[in-house]
Amino acid sequence: MIRLRYISHFAAALASFAALALLCGCSTKKNTAMSRFYQSFTTRYNVYFNGSQHYIEQIKTLEDEYADDYTSTLLVHPAEAFKNPKAPQPSTNFDRTIEKMQKAIQLHSIKKRPKKNSGKMRDPKYREYLKRDEYNPFLHKAWYLMAKAQYMNGDFLGAATTFHYITRHFTWLDDLVTESKLWEARCYCGEGWLSEAENILVRIKPDDLRSKEQKMLYNLAYADYHVKNKQGKEAIPFVAESARRSKGGQKTRLNFLLGQLYAADGQRELAYKAFADAGSASNATYRTKFNARIKQSEVFTGANVEKEVKALKRMVRFDRNKEYLDQVYYAIGNLYLQRADTVNAIANYKLAAEKSTRNGIEKAISQITLGSLYFDMHNYDDAQPCYAEAVPLLNEDYPNYELLKRRSDVLDELAVYSQNAKLQDSLLQLSMLSEEKQLEVAQRLVDELKKKEKEEAEAAAREQYLAEQRANAQQNNPRGAKAPATYSINNDNSWYFYNTATKNAGKTEFQKLWGNRKLEDDWRRRNKNTFSMSDFEADSETDSTAVADAPDGAPAANDSVDAEAQKRAEDPHFVEYYLKQIPKSDEERQTCRDIIQEGLFNMGLILKDKLEDFPASIDEFNILLKDYPDNIYRLDVYYNMYLIYMRTGNTAMAERMRQTILSEFADSKYGLAMRDPNYIENLRNMDREQEGMYENAYAAYLNNDNAKVHDAYAEMMRKYPLSKIMPKFMFIDALAYLTDKNYDAFKSSLRELLERYPETDITPTASSILTQIAKGRKLEGGSSNVRGMIWDLRLSNDTTEISGEAKLTPFDDAKDSPQYFVLAFDTDSTSMNQLLFDVAKHNFTSFVVRDFDIEPMNFGRLGLIVVKGFANFNELAHYRKVFEADEALKLDDNVRIVLISEGNFKILVNEGRSLEEYFNFMENSAADATEDAVLEAAEATETSDSPESEQAEPSENSENAENLESPENTEGPDSPESEPTEPSQSEEPEPQP
Repeated sequence: MIRLRYISHFAAALASFAALALLCGCSTKKNTAMSRFYQSFTTRYNVYFNGSQHYIEQIKTLEDEYADDYTSTLLVHPAEAFKNPKAPQPSTNFDRTIEKMQKAIQLHSIKKRPKKNSGKMRDPKYREYLKRDEYNPFLHKAWYLMAKAQYMNGDFLGAATTFHYITRHFTWLDDLVTESKLWEARCYCGEGWLSEAENILVRIKPDDLRSKEQKMLYNLAYADYHVKNKQGKEAIPFVAESARRSKGGQKTRLNFLLGQLYAADGQRELAYKAFADAGSASNATYRTKFNARIKQSEVFTGANVEKEVKALKRMVRFDRNKEYLDQVYYAIGNLYLQRADTVNAIANYKLAAEKSTRNGIEKAISQITLGSLYFDMHNYDDAQPCYAEAVPLLNEDYPNYELLKRRSDVLDELAVYSQNAKLQDSLLQLSMLSEEKQLEVAQRLVDELKKKEKEEAEAAAREQYLAEQRANAQQNNPRGAKAPATYSINNDNSWYFYNTATKNAGKTEFQKLWGNRKLEDDWRRRNKNTFSMSDFEADSETDSTAVADAPDGAPAANDSVDAEAQKRAEDPHFVEYYLKQIPKSDEERQTCRDIIQEGLFNMGLILKDKLEDFPASIDEFNILLKDYPDNIYRLDVYYNMYLIYMRTGNTAMAERMRQTILSEFADSKYGLAMRDPNYIENLRNMDREQEGMYENAYAAYLNNDNAKVHDAYAEMMRKYPLSKIMPKFMFIDALAYLTDKNYDAFKSSLRELLERYPETDITPTASSILTQIAKGRKLEGGSSNVRGMIWDLRLSNDTTEISGEAKLTPFDDAKDSPQYFVLAFDTDSTSMNQLLFDVAKHNFTSFVVRDFDIEPMNFGRLGLIVVKGFANFNELAHYRKVFEADEALKLDDNVRIVLISEGNFKILVNEGRSLEEYFNFMENSAADATEDAVLEAAEATETSDSPESEQAEPSENSENAENLESPENTEGPDSPESEPTEPSQSEEPEPQP
């Protein structure tokens, strides 16, 4: 027993000694067969194992549970969503895997070279072995896994760097290098660096791929590259092969993507099958199955759609599809649209909008589709609300977003003419019916209105009852009472205004989209005129004798009107309201026709100029010529059609329009111009020639050669009467009359400008001038054509008129408050970017310590550069002196310096007031200060003349009077030291083009 115990103790000691010797011999500081084996073994079954298990768990979660955005082209892999913040973001995190791999590399890397074996030095492979950077035979897997985890974390640049490191430091592992290069290409695709990805991929040949892993990565990399490059057709074979080799959620995703690519390429049958494969996968979520089924309906190629429609309608009955009803009806609409059944398609698209509860991209897509149908049918008034509701829900990267946004903006204007034409056409048709038929139509409208109001009232009562029930339940549930209040938008047919929360939410959304708009007709129009021609009429004198007094005792004229009949005629709940609108006389019918003609002409013009939808424009013009062959717009219609045909290359139709103008309107300005045999050549060069003509006219205006300005305008009217820059020509032509003191011609030219071009950049300036004239402001033509006439512009970009009854905040002359240094200028003649650069350069070179904020602002033709950061007026005055002393800073004569307090500037912007108002305030303040100073100086003089005051100390007032005489104290908030920059009250600012 004693001997056995002795042997066991000796064995334990020997084992401990052997383990200690093994550990010492297996250090990373040594490079032996034993140390390499030990470090490889511990790396694999310790740190690497834990990190790889975490990676496997996270990758499964990422690929199987990521919520793809089925409204857009799917990503090849969910990790790419990290680069698009607007896409659904993955919930996984691979930081633990990265940390484990970093730890493995730090603890188990063997950098020391082994002892040389002189007998093997002639072997090339042995010599290459000695040049390695890493001798742990397993550590390359740690580098590789760390790089993949970085990619899955969305760190594409970090992952690309790691993969590139692998390709340079593990060159003896050919398969690893190839796989790392493919991963590096995927990293560049994820970052959007497609050229870099292509440079890698073209160097890898398919024949060099030896393993399934390499072939899988090769197909994924090329699929990603082509999808990112919007080359769907080229991506199809790579996505198909990747889907075949994948499994789990990634296989389902790639099949869905394959269906999208097939559908975009027009291969509808293959797309149908790919969507079926995605939806039938055992691991597919219900959301994936639902969207795959919807996508199948979009690419259905069968002859009979009714079976497909019934299958989709069955989905409506399930509660689990309640949230997706809009997509179901949208899919049904697509099926009908494929068979050119626009009636049923429109009906289902409308249902899709009504049933939408999420107000997201799905609703936007259905509304865009519906609006496009209406637009193609020239039903612009119905298309407008569809686009207006859909476009704000779209992301800026949505396909054709800019086109959709522009169409939405133009439809705000286009819909007005469409509504007018449609309404007047309906009234004309009603006027042709018998009185009995008219009465039937009016009664039907009354019945429909009453039925609708009854249904809305019932729905509102139901909603109110449910709201009371929810409130009572919340009060009875103490736990629920602590929950935050929630409000739901009307999801049924309840009347909007019975739900306060809904009404407030709708008001907020309205203001986001349209701004604070007045309650008025045509409120949707974003580009409503900022003026009314009646604003320019002088106040007419009321002639009290115009209305003869009624004889004593005789009843007044309005007493004979039946008050009850008048009330019924103004209430849409009575037939008289509708009958009143139907034209009765030939004169009223002609008025309806005139409105229709105006609407058709303007629709054609807007479609041509603002949307460049030439086929639609031609259609409107042709309808006008066909229905009203003697319309007053014929000449303009022929000319615009001529321009369209020339632009689209239809020279035969262009020549036909030209000959029509020469035969029917030979003496018109267009006819005279088209007689020129070089007219077509001139037309090709007309943009360049028009700009040159304007530059010459503007130069003549600045040189006070007004006769040349008028001649240039006449020449422009003769050659290019429909030029886009004609408003600018008309404006400088009008200003030239002002310098000539021909005020009547000046006013009539501005009126003509506003009548012909009511919605241009020059409109606010011209409107402001005529408004001031109508208010009694006298015109004063200067001796030269200096620039001016922009100071009356409101510092507001809102198109609505500010009420004249609004209470205006008075300016103040506080100099101890923060101040602004403002440069005001005309954007037509001064470059804002150049001026901004000059000011920034001045601040950088002249003020090393101080840092000023610079903010550019634009209000039509009036531009502002606002320099901020002055605590009081003394700092501002010092800045101005340095600014004006900078010889390297050369300002145009057009630029005006304005010194203003922060509070006064906010008043100007917040209340939409003009710089002219502020100038007047400063002039009045300066006049009052001067008057007070004179009075104080006079009092001081009288006091000093008295015997008692001869020995008195100088008073505070006298000191102020002396200070007023010094140049520093004569400088007001907006008066330079050298010469005044503000116009006096008796002198008008000079006009400015």
